[in-house]
Amino acid sequence: MYRYDLADFMEDIRRNPFVRITVSFLCGIIYQYQLFPVKISGLLFIAIFMISLGVLRLFKVYQKYSFTWLYGFHYNLIFFFLGISLVQLNPLKTVIPLNEENRFELLVTENPVYNDNSLRLDVIVRAFSADGENWTKCDEQSIMYMTKDSTLKFSPGDVLVCKTVFNGISPPQNPEEFDYREYLRRKKIFSTSFVNSGNVAVVDSGQINFYRKFIFNLQQYSLETLQKARLKSEELAVALALLTGNKQFLEDELRNSYTAAGTIHLLAVSGLHVGIVFMILSFMLRFMDRSKKLHFYKGLIILISLWIYASIAGLAPSIVRASIMFSIFVIADMTSKTKSTYNNIAFSCFIMCLANPYVIFESGFQLSYLAVLGIVYFQPKFMRPFHNCNKFVKPLVECMTVTLAAQLGTLPVILYIFKVFPTYFLLSNLILVPYTSMVMYIGALVIALSWQPFLLFISGLALNFSIYLMNWVVKFFDRMPGSTIDGIHLNGIQCTLLVVSILSLAFLFSFKRRICFVTMLASMIGLFSIGTFHSYRASSHKEFGMFGVKRAFYAYFIENGSGFSIRDTVAINGSFDFNTRNYLISRGFRSEQDLTSLSLVDSIPDSYRGVLLFSGKKIALSSQLTVTNDFSGPPLNVDYLFITERQNIKPEMVLSCYNPAKIVIANNLPASEISGWIELAEIRKIPCHNIKTDGGFHELLYCIEQ
Repeated sequence: MYRYDLADFMEDIRRNPFVRITVSFLCGIIYQYQLFPVKISGLLFIAIFMISLGVLRLFKVYQKYSFTWLYGFHYNLIFFFLGISLVQLNPLKTVIPLNEENRFELLVTENPVYNDNSLRLDVIVRAFSADGENWTKCDEQSIMYMTKDSTLKFSPGDVLVCKTVFNGISPPQNPEEFDYREYLRRKKIFSTSFVNSGNVAVVDSGQINFYRKFIFNLQQYSLETLQKARLKSEELAVALALLTGNKQFLEDELRNSYTAAGTIHLLAVSGLHVGIVFMILSFMLRFMDRSKKLHFYKGLIILISLWIYASIAGLAPSIVRASIMFSIFVIADMTSKTKSTYNNIAFSCFIMCLANPYVIFESGFQLSYLAVLGIVYFQPKFMRPFHNCNKFVKPLVECMTVTLAAQLGTLPVILYIFKVFPTYFLLSNLILVPYTSMVMYIGALVIALSWQPFLLFISGLALNFSIYLMNWVVKFFDRMPGSTIDGIHLNGIQCTLLVVSILSLAFLFSFKRRICFVTMLASMIGLFSIGTFHSYRASSHKEFGMFGVKRAFYAYFIENGSGFSIRDTVAINGSFDFNTRNYLISRGFRSEQDLTSLSLVDSIPDSYRGVLLFSGKKIALSSQLTVTNDFSGPPLNVDYLFITERQNIKPEMVLSCYNPAKIVIANNLPASEISGWIELAEIRKIPCHNIKTDGGFHELLYCIEQ
């Protein structure tokens, strides 16, 4: 019986040179951006290694068997420093003057996104001027928010002039909160602005190239066609997401249902959708396979169509990856060249990182490549026991194994970032993945028949019903008991152990060595041991603080696995899971709903005269304090004074009645009142924590690690 060993593995690596090159290249990017940045230019190192490689070739050193490794070593080092150089040549810094009022010339690059009270414009800042006469050229992406005005219509290619202030993007205010600033920085967006629509003038239009204008017209045509087909709101939102990648109209409730069912990837145009488009085109153009010349033209048509579709869908990392891979497949088929799957994956990754080295840190990029690697590697191995199964059963098994392989590949990223696991993902994908193909076929038919009103109406009815049924299935899985496992907390060590266990499983499939099984078992034991310790620690944990949330007061108190929160009206009526969820999960709670919620107007347990006694600490809430002008006697000593909302009482009067060791100011006070409290705290020499500028306040009283 043939046994795959290390020599076979090394031979596979040798046959896929782009895998080695890309791994070295990615290591250089990660090293420069995340680990220990190199101060000397990486291009200098590339020149040194190129010269030394030339010397080795000149003296034919690499031809000697004992020195052949030098050849590969040099090439890997060259691409490693190419990754370093690429980061050095693309510094993440802005040239736009921040926090200063200037005149700006802006180019609109995308269709406006309308919100309830404003609209968002993606723009390129082309120039700025302090006096309106001396202009400094610029070419930097930014985001502008604007008040709604029915008289103003914007489209890509419009040139705007306005007087405004661009501000830097604020960092996250709470531990483990999603870093929106870093997310935008990696897209080379460093600033945002808000401007009144009355202060904006459109001075030119049509300032985009023919291809971009063509793509925008196709996007608009698709939207108008689907609207003419009389789709209902939910069905229209899903149709746009499936066919064009436009998720603007998706409601949060529907999006959450798709997430709970484990089918959210169906709404994000990805390799699945590009593959469906490829199959549709291949089926429609199969008559061109009759001659070599027509077969070549068929490949050209498919290539052009795939990239037009990718452009319409927004060129997200998953779309670009799939489009590059299918393009390589089509070109190889046109030229009768052999195709290597792993080489294709590595090449597409290399090209994407060459265009933007920071794309590797985006979750969409990571999920896309991990999913396709999981499918390519694990799916054939999962199919081995079912190789001779019934021809009617085999497609179902293939769909399930593809889903399982993709889920296994992406599991570490999903659990680490999203902290949720869909329980019924196998069953839901078994039903909906092939069904989505049918929906996209019908959607393509609707757009193709838009010229004939009656045919458009009939095909629109079919599309509306098919998406309605799709949404019903998704909501059915969402309503099933235990549809998701929420609140999963993985720290860096646990995530690493999970990756090691999956890699050990992969090597076990290939090498069938005991060491692979032992490594996988040891890493899984370590993973669950750390999780058990984390649960035990959460049950013996005491902490309180105030979250940094926009224009709201949100204090929390946690003790021995239970807790409660005190909030103002804004925080009671709104959800701040975006700000609080990850931190609460790390403390043993699934979400903010797991905390007993109290309003500032409620009677607070264990409080007297507005002072809360929590785990031996006295915390005074300014909205519940008893403050009088005729107060006599020494002020009441408290450990913390929480300034919770705007007061009609002067700060001096509050401090004459209460003497805090520390003041914490919430984010719902006007700037003038915050300044008054800060000035008084400085005079009285009382430590002061301003949530608006300093971020959330968190005080750990007891943890088992202590």
